[in-house]
Amino acid sequence: MYAIFTMRKLQLTQRINQLQYRQMQLAQRLADLSAYAGNIADGIITPNEFMNSPASIFGVQMNYLNSSIPKALYQAGTATQMYMTNINNMNTMSGGHYGMAVDPSNPNSIYVNQYFVFNSYLKQALEAAGKAEAAKIKQMETNIQSEKLQIDTQLKAAEKELEGVEEAESKGIERSTPKYA
Repeated sequence: MYAIFTMRKLQLTQRINQLQYRQMQLAQRLADLSAYAGNIADGIITPNEFMNSPASIFGVQMNYLNSSIPKALYQAGTATQMYMTNINNMNTMSGGHYGMAVDPSNPNSIYVNQYFVFNSYLKQALEAAGKAEAAKIKQMETNIQSEKLQIDTQLKAAEKELEGVEEAESKGIERSTPKYA
């Protein structure tokens, strides 16, 4: 009779080991996602951040860089072009007085600042990309936490059942042991 309990004990031990292993995987995934979230917080992954990241997020970071930077450059270029068109139109419509109002010593200075405008729009676009990616990461972390909670529940149930099986196995061995008088 105790052989049945021994077999069930082995099954439960295997199940507990699998659940604990999955917990370790999820904890590692959370740590990796946390590192990734820290890297993209400002919208840019610096070479230092890239090199100090876990290997498991290398591909994700490459995908982020390959998609966010060209998109941000396009957005910044478009926004800068619209901005400069509006500035030019305002200056033309005012007969050059807008440029004089901005800088009386150099009315053409309104055209010089387009590099600063472009960099400002680029920074805004990269920050927006970082925030969008951070929202995705937050959702992934929530899903992982939910899975961890389910595993914790399953693990506690399996450990509790294992205690009962070990107790029943001990009693079965005790009852089947020959008693000599």
